[in-house]
Amino acid sequence: MANKKLIASGVVAALALVYVFGSATYVPEGKEAELTGQVQFDSDQVVQDFWSKKAGDYFSSKAVGTATLIKEANGDFTSVAKKYGRYSMGESGALSFIVKGSGVIKKARVRDKGSGYLELEEPGVDSSSNTIRIQIGPVYKGMAVRDSISLINYADFKNQEQWAAVSVAFFNLVSKEVVAPVKASLKEGARVEYTGCFTVSDIDPSRLEIVPVSLKVTE
Repeated sequence: MANKKLIASGVVAALALVYVFGSATYVPEGKEAELTGQVQFDSDQVVQDFWSKKAGDYFSSKAVGTATLIKEANGDFTSVAKKYGRYSMGESGALSFIVKGSGVIKKARVRDKGSGYLELEEPGVDSSSNTIRIQIGPVYKGMAVRDSISLINYADFKNQEQWAAVSVAFFNLVSKEVVAPVKASLKEGARVEYTGCFTVSDIDPSRLEIVPVSLKVTE
């Protein structure tokens, strides 16, 4: 009988120990990271950090003249991929470039909805062979900005959803900080300077759909 009481008291003590060390903790909503150490993913913050700290130097150092790229590619952008471009999957996938140039707007489609663009007449580019378009949103095609940046990689993110969110965040930033300040001046006949990113189209490689990371009206 004494042994049973001893065993029972030991079980109670063990339960008490489990209760003390396994007790639940109440965490207010939004404060989970303070307990777990896991920070909630914020694509806007990822993009803003890159934009404020690295974008200027990165794009200026990587950009090749649009006319130069077209001339060297001679109809085949894969031939200059190693020199100027970046594949989305290392050695394969979508091929993107960072370019810079200037030209006169010969067609302006400035919209509040859908895919707006500027079609440029650019020195050194034969418009009968290549079309230069600057995407101005608010809807953008492709994922050129994200895919052009070697400092941002899919492996750094948890899943495809986060990866896609980064691209959307770049487009939102471009609309707000690059396009919006000059939107009222984007008219046919105006001259613009740009730096931007484009992905080679599988359908029509001769048409460059450039997403600007810098856009200035000079005349």
